[in-house]
Amino acid sequence: MNTNDSIKAQLAGQWAGFDPNELVSDATGNLISNRGDWDPPAGIEPKRPLIHMAIGIPDAGTLPKDDFLKSTRKVITRPGEAAFIYGFGMGYAKLRAQLAERYSRNRGLQVDEEWFQLTNGSSGAIDLICRTLINPGDVIITESPTYMGTLRNFRGVLAQIKSVPMDEDGMLMDELEAVIVATQAAGKTIKFIYTISTFQNPTGATLSQERRIELLKLAAKHRVLILDDDAYGELYFGAKPPTSLSALSAGHGVITVGTLSKTLATGLRVGWIHGRPDLIRLMGKMRFAMGLNQMVVRLIADYMSDRTLDDHTDEVRDLYRRKMEVLTGALETHAGDLISFDRPLGGFYLWVKLHQGLTADAVWRTATHEGVSTTPGISFYPARFDPSGEHIRIAFPWTPMEDLEEGARRFGLACKRVSEGEGLKQR
Repeated sequence: MNTNDSIKAQLAGQWAGFDPNELVSDATGNLISNRGDWDPPAGIEPKRPLIHMAIGIPDAGTLPKDDFLKSTRKVITRPGEAAFIYGFGMGYAKLRAQLAERYSRNRGLQVDEEWFQLTNGSSGAIDLICRTLINPGDVIITESPTYMGTLRNFRGVLAQIKSVPMDEDGMLMDELEAVIVATQAAGKTIKFIYTISTFQNPTGATLSQERRIELLKLAAKHRVLILDDDAYGELYFGAKPPTSLSALSAGHGVITVGTLSKTLATGLRVGWIHGRPDLIRLMGKMRFAMGLNQMVVRLIADYMSDRTLDDHTDEVRDLYRRKMEVLTGALETHAGDLISFDRPLGGFYLWVKLHQGLTADAVWRTATHEGVSTTPGISFYPARFDPSGEHIRIAFPWTPMEDLEEGARRFGLACKRVSEGEGLKQR
């Protein structure tokens, strides 16, 4: 045995039996103990190639590849090295100015680039906000249900999560105030109220104008910030949604996160924090990375320079509206009395309620076997319990138009199998 092999053998012996889990932080341990919310059901082999209806990704055919190629050529051939070196601070000033112009034009609140911190998608924005504001044990109040990925963000900073039920008009304000009062009376610090106020994930609900005003008043009364996750606000299918919380409040007490992941492409990883400059400057103090991908932010800025994004957003709104109509019509045909749902007025998701004793776990597993992926409703509840019944979330934008009818048919087959006692249950 040569010297190198001898060293390797010695080290292997010394490290034998080492368990990496012994090293994890409390926060990491809080996460790895949970099943992955995006994982397919274990041990189930689809009987046919899957139709993917579980994740929120824009339609592949809408990707503006030719425009991106033109913009990339411009960025690469410009004099200087700005696109190839670190980018510090709040992010590329031109892109932040463009975001400010769009917000001022579309949302009725005059802002400038100092109101924006660029981030690695909206998930990166939420992560940065949590690292800036949250101490272990601080309370975050969320809607129930809410986006499972953000729940992981909150667990990752050891926040306590308290939830408030909602209906078709969003979070219930009486319930919210009761939670705030009880939590503060117990001596707990509430750092913010998290809402996806427009075309909510997973329910598709939109917080009404009246409740938006009430939420702003309640939060100010109790000195609690609002974190508004605005990933879907531009994807309306008919009338525009109510005035944004940011515009209604002139940013007072409100932090908004946004992203290009749902209008353009998830892989761009370009998002932002939007708020009053004094709040935005706080977030910048916690940015330890060496900036975003400078090529991508310049590509996006060039792409947005002639309002191309506005035209693109108009096109995808129409496409997703048509997809929603095809899917909901097909589900009514193939699943009949076994399910119900409200047709969303925008966004990416259909929140399907199951009837006649169907359970989400059995339908989810059986649907996977039939060849269509979905997401069980309990993933969207902090306590992993759905108090309002059994639900499945179905995402429709990424699914090709020609597969929507078949996906609904397979989902209907799964529902019927479960209703007849032939569904697949957890082992």
